[in-house]
Amino acid sequence: MDEPATENAWDHFDNTWLADFIGLSLTAAIEKAEAEGRPARVLRPWSDMTLDFRPDRLNLRVDAAGDLIEMSAG
Repeated sequence: MDEPATENAWDHFDNTWLADFIGLSLTAAIEKAEAEGRPARVLRPWSDMTLDFRPDRLNLRVDAAGDLIEMSAG
């Protein structure tokens, strides 16, 4: 007997909006997210973060100097 197909959060996850943030500075990325009504959070080295998945949220990871080193959705 075949197993029923299951869905998960990733089945309908669209992060194509992230492309609009490529090349922006940390400040510009935060301002753009705010202007779009998109939640954003800055993740610093050794900082705690919640593990809740929000596909519309912009995660901005910075290094110890405060320079933007990575962006992701969630």
